[in-house]
Order: sequence, then C-alpha cells, then structure tokens
Amino acid sequence: MKGQSSVEFLILIGILSLIFAILINYPGGYLFYSDKLKIEKEYKDICIQIKNEIENALETGPFYNRTFYLPSGNYNASISNYEIKVSYSDGEKICFIPVNISANLSKGENRIIYNESGVFIK
Repeated sequence: MKGQSSVEFLILIGILSLIFAILINYPGGYLFYSDKLKIEKEYKDICIQIKNEIENALETGPFYNRTFYLPSGNYNASISNYEIKVSYSDGEKICFIPVNISANLSKGENRIIYNESGVFIK
C-alpha cells in the first residue's frame, strides 16, 4: 500500500510541476516578444512608406512634386547610398531603393520632388 501511494504522489507532483512551469514561462516571454515585434513593425512600416514615396516619384517621372507626412515618434530617418535607414533606441530598420539620394527626413511634413536634375527630398 505504501508503494502505491508514493507513486501516485510522484505523479501528482510531476503533473503540478509541469503545469506550474507552463504558467510561469509562457505569458511573460510571449508578451515581451510580441511588444518587440509590434515596435519593429511600426518602424519597418515607416521605412516602407518612405520607399513607396520614392518609387512612386520614379514611376511617375519628372515634374513629380508631392508632400508626405511621417508619424511622430522616437526615431531618426535618413537616406543615403541606396538605402533608407530608420534608427530607433533598440536598433534600426533598412530598406533599399533604386536611386542614390541623400536626405535627412523630419517627422511630420516632407516634400519629394523629381525634376530634370533628379530626385530630392526636402
């Protein structure tokens, strides 16, 4: 009889330990990781928005003039050497573009101009 109760007790302790381990590890790690992914996606979306503005200007051709807006936030956006770089506190996101221009973008209003001299962002 003693042998049977100790086996049942060990099985109970094993099952409870497994449940406890799952409850402790799962939510905390996932929530932190999902927040990090959400932040990365936000800055990747800014990079893609800038890339799309430049590609639209190139597809439309000369005499293109458009104002676009970047959201406020804690980041810096710049363009140089065929790449857009959005830097933020935890890293940076990079998108590649088909034209070599240099510009530092501001949060809020930005203007893209494509004329006979090339593509410019002010």
